[in-house]
Amino acid sequence: MRLVLDASAAVRLVMRAERAEQLAAPIAVAAVVTAPSLYASEVANALGKYVQAGTLGIEAALDRYAEAIGLIDDFAPDTDLTTEALAEAARYRHPVYDLLYAILARRTGGGVLTLDRRLATLLGQMGISSIQV
Repeated sequence: MRLVLDASAAVRLVMRAERAEQLAAPIAVAAVVTAPSLYASEVANALGKYVQAGTLGIEAALDRYAEAIGLIDDFAPDTDLTTEALAEAARYRHPVYDLLYAILARRTGGGVLTLDRRLATLLGQMGISSIQV
């Protein structure tokens, strides 16, 4: 199984938050875990919010960032996905950011592991598998 990992799920996993163990299971059995290159910035931004809130030190954030990046076997350049993502974002009236994950999953025949219910609903409308825990 090919798996597209959404940044929200990855951050929850590396922060060892609720349902982290359930999130790890599909990653462990996936043949390939992939993400758009945007994933790296989204993960860093989310971890930065923990640092700014004072709930995570910078060294720990850097360690968690490295861990999140290490979950990905293959990054797809956003520029390879953006034109199609923009067209679908207009069609579905949904942010382009999320469509990058959807388009990557559609192109690779994979499912998206996400905690984002709105994204999961969109994936269903598009006929793309979502893996929710």
